[in-house]
Amino acid sequence: MAQNKKHITVENITEWLASTGFLFPRNEVELERFEKLYDDVDFGLTGTEIDPDKIIDGTFKEKKVLKMPDNIKQDEISPYRMAARNGNELPKHIMDKIKKNQSKPKNDSPASEDTNK
Repeated sequence: MAQNKKHITVENITEWLASTGFLFPRNEVELERFEKLYDDVDFGLTGTEIDPDKIIDGTFKEKKVLKMPDNIKQDEISPYRMAARNGNELPKHIMDKIKKNQSKPKNDSPASEDTNK
């Protein structure tokens, strides 16, 4: 006769969820099961990724870094530039300002940053 090989039941579903990482382990047994299941996984965490004090006092800001792929051709992104300007060309005064800023000699001193405004 066939045996019931199901180890997960209605009574122990929470225990299994906690042991497999879908819930936080609540006791030593669940924690040991979790560690045995995931002992060979390198999560790449150093322990300094989250600052609880910043979360509590509300100063935590998530940093998002967007990287543009290197293989994008300029003619492929030109329509997106137009879409960002609602399909319009750049106004003449903006083009003049860009050309003026491009023709200025590069100066890395802090005083030169205030003059470009």
